[in-house]
Amino acid sequence: MTAVEYYRPGDQEQADSELPDLDCRENIDAMVHGFYQRLLNDPVMAPVFLDVAQIDLNKHLPIICQYWHKMLLGEGGYQRHMMARHRDLDDQMPLTGEHHERWLGHFMANLEGRYGGPCTDRARRLAATIMDNLYLQLHRRRASAT
Repeated sequence: MTAVEYYRPGDQEQADSELPDLDCRENIDAMVHGFYQRLLNDPVMAPVFLDVAQIDLNKHLPIICQYWHKMLLGEGGYQRHMMARHRDLDDQMPLTGEHHERWLGHFMANLEGRYGGPCTDRARRLAATIMDNLYLQLHRRRASAT
């Protein structure tokens, strides 16, 4: 299953116009917090974040919020190299297709019925592209190392 299969325009039960958009920091922050709540309740994903990466939520969530502020609002606060961090994590525990599908599935499910509009649509497209690129790069890197 590809990342794009998670997003099917028209599947939303509520009209986009009735839902808040991810067009402000407050909505983005709420989306990120809801997304991580889903991830950390997933028995496959929680160990990646808590046991392997050993994230400190109080430090990690503001960074992820900054990332989405940059991606959706054009703000410049996020200055980290996402791929390097995921390569380091992949060295500790290979991130599989299942991890990527679950991450994207939770991201899309977190938006469904809660957010709608142009910025939300952009977030869906970005998340799918990000996951596809991340998975492809990590997979190529592992394949070239063998």
